[in-house]
Amino acid sequence: MNDHRVLNALSYFSILFAPIIVPVLIWIFAKSEEVSHHAKVALLTHIIPTIAGILSFSSLFVTALLNGGIFTGMSFFLTGSLFIFTLITVVGLFIYNIVRGIQMLCAKKEEDIWI
Repeated sequence: MNDHRVLNALSYFSILFAPIIVPVLIWIFAKSEEVSHHAKVALLTHIIPTIAGILSFSSLFVTALLNGGIFTGMSFFLTGSLFIFTLITVVGLFIYNIVRGIQMLCAKKEEDIWI
């Protein structure tokens, strides 16, 4: 099996065990431009849910502090909508990373993989 495919798949599968650390290490130490590219994409798809989660939970706490609770009218609707959007984003990017990892392992050559 090609080492490039294994490293590419590891970049994406790292969402299961070390989401940001593994793609950064692979990106830094990769000798191939292909591996570096996939590590950057994996890193981006690992950072987006982290930032979205921090923003969502911080807005939840700010809403609770300012309005005396999250169950007050419009603030509940906005905070709940943001939380649902964040949840959909996290689940979607998790599935995306798993699918991309499987594609990296199953592809015969680089041209078979859509970027």
